[in-house]
Amino acid sequence: MSRKKYAIIMAAGSGTRMGAEMPKQFIELEGKAILQRTIEVFLNACPGVNIITVLPESHMDYWRQYCLDRNFICPQALVKGGITRFHSVRNALAKVPEGALVAVHDGVRPMITVSKIRELYGLAETCP
Repeated sequence: MSRKKYAIIMAAGSGTRMGAEMPKQFIELEGKAILQRTIEVFLNACPGVNIITVLPESHMDYWRQYCLDRNFICPQALVKGGITRFHSVRNALAKVPEGALVAVHDGVRPMITVSKIRELYGLAETCP
């Protein structure tokens, strides 16, 4: 029997090194935020995957409004990022039930493929 799948999308960075006006996860690439593109790959790879999006607390309302404005219908749990990546992942893992398969992926890496996501979940499925 297939276990529940979760994708923790890490997007809690401030992007200050990039020097942009907004964090890079919200910068648009061909009309869509990079974060949206990343989430869409996971949704296409595994319909029904549970998305947990980790964001800076100061940008949660921005992301909610972005999703509404763009009609990006994606059931997702929003989780506040921590002081480090470790803390951010830990915050998100608190939302995952025991026994689920979990992918942790960087929200600004939208070039992962559907086939790679399926392959990795498939490999994880074989582990006890």
